[in-house]
Amino acid sequence: MSGAKNCPETPRQKMIAMMYLVLTAMLALNVSADILKGFTLVNNGLITSIQSADDRNKYLMKSFEELNARYPEKIGEWLKKAKEVEAKSNELFDYIQTFKYEMVKIADGSSADKNAIDIRKKDDTNASGTYGIVQGHGKELKNRIDEYREFLKKVYGGNNKEKNAEYDKVFSTKPVAGLDKAQKTDWVNANFDYMPLSAVVTMLSKYQTDIRQAQTEVIQYLKNQTDAGDYRVNEIVAEVIPESKTVVSGGQYRARIILAARDTNAKPQIFVNGAQITNPDGIFTAPAGSVGPKEINGKIVLKDPITGEPREYMVKSDYSVIAPAATIANEDMNVVYMGYTNRLSVSVPGFSSEQLVVSATNARLESKGGGKFICRPSSYDNVVVSVFAKVEGKSVPMGSGKFRVRALPNPTAFLRFKDANGNMVLYNPTVNKNIKLTRKNLAEADMVAEYEDGLLQAAFNISSFTVNISDGRGGFSPSQSNGKNFSDAQKNNFLKIKSGTFVYLDKIKVTGAKTAELAFPVIAIP
Repeated sequence: MSGAKNCPETPRQKMIAMMYLVLTAMLALNVSADILKGFTLVNNGLITSIQSADDRNKYLMKSFEELNARYPEKIGEWLKKAKEVEAKSNELFDYIQTFKYEMVKIADGSSADKNAIDIRKKDDTNASGTYGIVQGHGKELKNRIDEYREFLKKVYGGNNKEKNAEYDKVFSTKPVAGLDKAQKTDWVNANFDYMPLSAVVTMLSKYQTDIRQAQTEVIQYLKNQTDAGDYRVNEIVAEVIPESKTVVSGGQYRARIILAARDTNAKPQIFVNGAQITNPDGIFTAPAGSVGPKEINGKIVLKDPITGEPREYMVKSDYSVIAPAATIANEDMNVVYMGYTNRLSVSVPGFSSEQLVVSATNARLESKGGGKFICRPSSYDNVVVSVFAKVEGKSVPMGSGKFRVRALPNPTAFLRFKDANGNMVLYNPTVNKNIKLTRKNLAEADMVAEYEDGLLQAAFNISSFTVNISDGRGGFSPSQSNGKNFSDAQKNNFLKIKSGTFVYLDKIKVTGAKTAELAFPVIAIP
């Protein structure tokens, strides 16, 4: 017998296929009865396996009962399911045992072995068909196996693909292919029609072995579920978990004192600095008075789960009480500027930015998250930034900082152009004296305004500027720019006038972060 491509043969199906081959050989060649003795040897081995499985199942259920006696609320539900598995397995096992005996009794008569082990007419091919097919017990056995298989699947939730596939193979009752594989025979006829009694008994013993093995596996699975949500540990360690190791004077130190990986069914006693903690969650509180380091010494007392004797686990920790303090830093410089997005960073040791409340006088603060703020002064009076921390539902002052307000300094005017390598250059003869300006650079340049040191980041626009070209007699010919760019006439003049001619750029009108008028150093045409 062979399985289809999408349903590989199980060991049981392979065994039955072998039996068919043996039977065919016996009928064709009248093989010696010694071959039938082979089935007896296999059956005896299966009986031994069944006895071993019975012993394991008894021990497993005994340990389950003992565990339930200690933790009935935790174990009871799973033990009830395990007993149901035990009952269903015994029911099918006993039915198969009766099935075997009734077949043997048909063949051997009143002297039949009730255990269906010692069979005299091993080669009888009528008994299995009479009892299994004619009397209809084979169909009932098939239905019982089907019911047991589906029951096992439901224990695992019904959607465990791996277990579903396993039990579908082990307890399969699907039609099986004949020797020619052309047609399939239903399970009842394939297993009981004109089959040697010794072979059928061995096949049924294999089913009994599978039942006991499945019983062991499923009950062990249920036992494992009793502590599936628990943590496995190999030691118990006392832990102090503070809300903060830094405490503000006037506040309170708060900590959670527990046993790491403790048994939730046990209620330990907690003692700290000579006093017992009565809070059910193990919360320890102490007033934070004088500034300085503080120590915690104590113990946790827990009863041994087996002996009931008390065990002590020592507790030791420390914390510090500090005076109120805040750190306020201007990330740009030590003053704030009118009309500028001044960046402030505010922090307090021991507190997260979410625990801080920051306010300012004579300015508007905009939080950017993480203790970062934008400060925009509303007047030239000093800006005072105050910091508070949320401590136990109260706002505790942490400190403040005072900032002077100043107008933004004027930016520097630059001619912007690309050098021979395509790099952008900002040119001012006072700032970068090493840059050599060419006529082409000058003709292609535009005017920009920026802070030369880069500490302040502000945006400026050039609305116009005046170009003054020396006439060689001590006078200058003025002309207006085209916004931030030179006019076409000015660009042509730069390319034509003789070397050494002086060009003076002034009345550079700037808008944006600040409105101002700038000048540019005199340039000598190269």
